[in-house]
Amino acid sequence: MRSLLVLGVLAACAGIASADDDTAKIPLAAPAPGAATAAPQQPPPGIVPMPAWSPRPPRPHPTAANAAADAEVSAENKPQESSVQFVAEALWDLAGYNNDEVIYTIFITSHDARILRCTTELKGAYYENGEKHSVSDRQSTTVFPEQRTTAGNWQGMDQPSGATYSVKCHPV
Repeated sequence: MRSLLVLGVLAACAGIASADDDTAKIPLAAPAPGAATAAPQQPPPGIVPMPAWSPRPPRPHPTAANAAADAEVSAENKPQESSVQFVAEALWDLAGYNNDEVIYTIFITSHDARILRCTTELKGAYYENGEKHSVSDRQSTTVFPEQRTTAGNWQGMDQPSGATYSVKCHPV
């Protein structure tokens, strides 16, 4: 029984091997009339053709450039940016479980068609253990066209002392 199984497997392998050999002997179809006569060369059986790594031509090698000349060219070609359109506003609010935390929030609303990168600088004061301390902070925010974004929330600031802020935006 075992020998019949082995003979069956060997016969199947021989059939597969002969099938591979038969496909190599099949002639290629003749080109259609009017078609290009230059047919691609077929490699001999058993040899893999060299792959085309990239259909693009090779890039030129990099060369050292004059950095000062490049800086002059980029400065000349840079268009003048028009003014950026946005509105910044700050609000004092109470929050927390018992509404006993003072929160200072700065909002930026874009009225520009471009994506803006805004930098917000804050100066204010807060009390800690009865002593008044100054606080200054700087935050960066991305604002999308016609969107309102929070530039930051500051907790524990002293509302009667007030706070000042400045927002500067530029297109990305």
